[in-house]
Amino acid sequence: MTELEEVERTKRLSRIRRLSTAMKWFVTVILVLVAVLGALLVALLLLPFALEAATETLDLSDLERPLGEIPFGQRLGMGIVIGCAFCLLMGICWNIRQLFDQFRKAAFFAPETLSRMIKIGSWLLAYGVFEILSDPALSALLTWDYPKGEGEIEVSLDGGEAFFLIFGALMLVFGWIMREAATIDEENRQFV
Repeated sequence: MTELEEVERTKRLSRIRRLSTAMKWFVTVILVLVAVLGALLVALLLLPFALEAATETLDLSDLERPLGEIPFGQRLGMGIVIGCAFCLLMGICWNIRQLFDQFRKAAFFAPETLSRMIKIGSWLLAYGVFEILSDPALSALLTWDYPKGEGEIEVSLDGGEAFFLIFGALMLVFGWIMREAATIDEENRQFV
C-alpha cells in the first residue's frame, strides 16, 4: 500500500469512527426517549385517574373512547401490548447502538458486529409482525366490554409495517452475507 493510499484509508477510518461515535450517542438519546415515552404511555393507561387523564380520549383508527370509561382489565391488556411495542423498539435501538459502537472500534468483521446486524434484522422483523397484529388486538381490547355484537376489530396496514418487514429482511440477509464474507476471508488467510 502506498503512502497516499494509507493516508486516504486513515481518513476514511477516521470519518467512520467520528460518525459512528455521534450516531451511537444519538441512538442512545433515542433509546432513553423511547423508554420514557413508553413508560409514560403505559402509566397513563393504567392510572388515568391518578394522572388526571380520565377524560382524555384514546384514539385507535376509527375508534375513540375516554380513558376513564375503559375497565381496568382492558387498560391493563392494552398497556401490555403497548409496553411490548416499546420493548421491541428499545431492542432495535439497543442493537443499533451496539453496532455503531463496533463500527467506532473499526471491528467491521468481528463476530459481535455480524451478530448485531443479524439481531437488528430479527428485531425489525419482529416489530413489523407485531405492528400488523397489534391493531386488531388493541381494538378488540378497547371494545371488549361493549354489548355482544358491538365489539370491533380494526385491521390496518400502512407503510410502516412494510418498512420494518423489508428493512428487517434486508438487515438480516446483509448480516448473513457479511458473516459468509468474514468466513471466506478467514479461510483465505489460513490458506496463504
